[in-house]
Amino acid sequence: MRLRELRRLCRAQLLESRTARPEYCADLIISKKLGLDRASLLYKDCDIPEDVCEGIFFMIKKRASGVPLAYVLHEAEFFGYPFHVGRGVLIPRPETELLVEAALEYFPPGRAASFADWCTGSGCIAISLLLENSALTGAAVDISASALRWAAINRRAHGVEERLSLIRCGEPSLAPIEKNSLDFITANPPYIPEDEMAGLMSEVRCYEPHIALDGGADGLLLYRKFFSSFPALLKPGGLLFFETAGERQICSLERLASAEFSLVHKISDYNGIIRHVIWRKS
Repeated sequence: MRLRELRRLCRAQLLESRTARPEYCADLIISKKLGLDRASLLYKDCDIPEDVCEGIFFMIKKRASGVPLAYVLHEAEFFGYPFHVGRGVLIPRPETELLVEAALEYFPPGRAASFADWCTGSGCIAISLLLENSALTGAAVDISASALRWAAINRRAHGVEERLSLIRCGEPSLAPIEKNSLDFITANPPYIPEDEMAGLMSEVRCYEPHIALDGGADGLLLYRKFFSSFPALLKPGGLLFFETAGERQICSLERLASAEFSLVHKISDYNGIIRHVIWRKS
């Protein structure tokens, strides 16, 4: 089959299934499978072997059925780096890149520091920090064995195995991390209230792990544990970088925060929603 015909059929199938951005999805799947950049699809019209076409149509069918594109490709971009993802791990979000940017403002390249990334998932936050600042060392913590398997794959793919340890732990107070040893902690925990889970987009609700999304009755389950456990892990003056659901949740966090923490800064996402918050240990 010729490439142009393949593109037409793939786009038509995604359009028929009412998949969002059918042209973009089709071209991304085809370029990934063929090992070509998307731009080259505009002017190439070569013959594609039958077995390769079958593989592409299989991926298109998965996307048409509602499987998130990142899971179809087994890859998502975060902070300019490719990360392997699949069932059992949260897909990195663009707004979370702002959390990495904020941490790098306080710990720029060349400044040595030790950190932990809680609810690490694919490891995208921790690994991006390590790649941007070679003087950092970190620990990536998650309760999910499946998520940590993806984090291990990404740790190896980006060559940071010696600088990033992986820890499976569900209770922050029990984490095997030395007391007063961390310069900062990042966390993008599950923060969606459980009664709002049913209202999530079907691609999220049906495919992404609920353990990475459901924050309990009010969405604050893990934050309560963080505020009680993290003071023991941070050095004096150590920083917390949290992602949240927005301003209303941040107001609740301000009431939850212990006297050991002072609010430093709030950061808005690309839609103007206050999404991230920075705290300092007194």
